[in-house]
Amino acid sequence: MRAAIVLAGFLAVGSAVPAVAADAAGQTPSTATSTAGAPDCATANTPAGQLVCRDPALAAAAGKLDAVVRAFADETGEPGKEALASGQRMWVQRRDAACPVTEADLNDPKKAKDRAACLARQYADRASALDDERAARRAPVADQPVTITEAAPPRAVQPPPRAFLPKQRQPGVAGLAGRWAKADPATRTPIDDCRSSYLEISKAETAKDMALGLHDPRIAGLPVEGRVTVEDGGPGQGIAFRAEAPKPDSVGIAGTLRLDTADMPRLDRLFLRLDKPIAFGATFVRCR
Repeated sequence: MRAAIVLAGFLAVGSAVPAVAADAAGQTPSTATSTAGAPDCATANTPAGQLVCRDPALAAAAGKLDAVVRAFADETGEPGKEALASGQRMWVQRRDAACPVTEADLNDPKKAKDRAACLARQYADRASALDDERAARRAPVADQPVTITEAAPPRAVQPPPRAFLPKQRQPGVAGLAGRWAKADPATRTPIDDCRSSYLEISKAETAKDMALGLHDPRIAGLPVEGRVTVEDGGPGQGIAFRAEAPKPDSVGIAGTLRLDTADMPRLDRLFLRLDKPIAFGATFVRCR
């Protein structure tokens, strides 16, 4: 039962695990090969894949993740391998959204170094998470907590003192307004400069008054802009929205916004998932 729960979390949609290493390095799965986890640089067909091949430390991190994925696959059946491969494809999308790499970045030593550090964190976090999942699958039933039955005599327990916590800020529609920069999900460090790449939401008293614009010259299909109509939900739980096409020859947008409030507004995080016109998801922090 534990194995079923773990693998279900990967949202299986079908693929083979051997193609996962190639996808993670930005290569073409049908032609890429790997030796001791090292990607085949001759078939690296994306800037991210080329950066992995060019940076020895990053290539080593990719090789470690490749080894973890294959070890995980060896411990499960075909349905589990398909689920694992699907989870890896989803992770690659999240990795590329958190650490976008362009051809221009490869020619700029400082940007290439920053992008490599971001990718290295993504590889390390993914390898650690999969290792934890493998350990949980192998844990024997005896490791589960013992249930205390009525055979044990009752014991008086002093109730803990009441903790007076500061009042948490409640997420409201007005908190969505402003310009937001794409950020690393783990460290909240801004990735973009808020000048050419940003998410902007107009100030509004109600959700139906909002206008949304997503700009990033590196992503095909952007920018997208539109006046938002909320379909369901609230900022804290997630707002499903849509916006009609502004022009007859353009397309509308649709997706979900969720606001994670902190003690201070400048530490808030905003999560965007765009379903239309492109599949896009990223974490944002407020521009400073």
